[in-house]
Amino acid sequence: MRIKEKWANRTRHSLLENTIMLYILQFSNMALGMLTQGYKMRVLGVELVGLLGAGRYAANFFQIFLDFGFLLSATAKVSARRENKGELSRIFTCVFTAKVLFTLISAVVLSVAIVPRLSGQGEVLAYVFYFLSTVAITMLPDYMYRGLEQMSAITVRAVAIKLVATALVFLLVQKPEDFYLVPLCTAIGNIGALAFVYWHLFVKVGVRFRRVGVRDVWGEIRDSSQFLFSRMAASINSNLNGLLLKQFVSDAATGLYTNADTVITAARNGMSPIADSLYPHMMKHRNFSIIRKAMLFIYPVILTGCGVVFLFAQPLLTLWLGPEGVDVVLPLRLLIPVAVFAFPNYVLGYPTLGAMGLAKYANISTAFGTLVYLLGAGACWLTVGINLMVLCVLSSLTEFAILMFRLTVIIKNRKLLKPQTGQAQAAQPDDGEGET
Repeated sequence: MRIKEKWANRTRHSLLENTIMLYILQFSNMALGMLTQGYKMRVLGVELVGLLGAGRYAANFFQIFLDFGFLLSATAKVSARRENKGELSRIFTCVFTAKVLFTLISAVVLSVAIVPRLSGQGEVLAYVFYFLSTVAITMLPDYMYRGLEQMSAITVRAVAIKLVATALVFLLVQKPEDFYLVPLCTAIGNIGALAFVYWHLFVKVGVRFRRVGVRDVWGEIRDSSQFLFSRMAASINSNLNGLLLKQFVSDAATGLYTNADTVITAARNGMSPIADSLYPHMMKHRNFSIIRKAMLFIYPVILTGCGVVFLFAQPLLTLWLGPEGVDVVLPLRLLIPVAVFAFPNYVLGYPTLGAMGLAKYANISTAFGTLVYLLGAGACWLTVGINLMVLCVLSSLTEFAILMFRLTVIIKNRKLLKPQTGQAQAAQPDDGEGET
């Protein structure tokens, strides 16, 4: 059956529809981000791009704290209780309340620990606008739509709002002195998306605020905390490079890393919708044959794409970033293994280990990767020093270490991949055979 026919005959809110909608949303983020990055390099230069990159990496740490693992814990709960609007409203209110509390804590940290270290009003404004953008994006109840498998309801409008925000970058950022307006445009887009999604959630989905107790909020925080440590560890792995380069090398080195990391982040964003849509599906159905199909049919395409980027990095980067793109070739090639290992890490993480009842090992594997990263960074600091190339290699080794950890756990517990008596109807007769 052709793809068009499959889409026409799909079940509403199916895994196929949810995955495609997540892909549209992520692809728009990827394409628009790549478009503005090339423009910023030409208008602002590599040093200001590095300054903005450091601000974004700092904001990413706040985002991990504000998300607090709710994207995983709350998604699983919503998926299991999707027919109970009262329970969905309770989950939504508890998560919202917790995020407001975490926002207040984060604002204090930004004001006391970060802003005094910044130089110039423009840099302060950039960090503040990145923080506002982060708060807006983390307040989006993505977990609700992912758990309900209704991403199509918000995707088109969210993409339209992001297009407006991207257009603002081209309209407002005309010279290097305008660099602080870049995160402001992003914040405007995220706030617009937040307003629309809350309207849709209240009016169309029927989920609203309700009275909850302190114990309810604490319960959601406690259940989510197991995922927080994993996400914090992953944040260290992916974001600390930019901050270390700003501290120990230069804004220019941070700018080169930011450009290379933008490509890797785009690749990861292109892969993550599969894991994001698989997670609630796997938690409900335990259909491990889908994991095998993803590795057999999707992963070779990803490997081919990585190979093409590696081989043709110089002309592609020059076309995208201008003449300075040549300096990004080596950092990008050293980071390509991160993209190679990312897809199996996504699908073998929470979708597979969670469905096996081994979600804690997904957390532990990320902590293990962080340990590898921190030990490696410490060893480099004591020996060859912190530099761009060393940190790129270290990032690739970290991603590989996480993959080896997860594969080892799955292989040792492969008996859990077999369908159990009375399991969900989606299980296939050959589920789990040869699954690794």
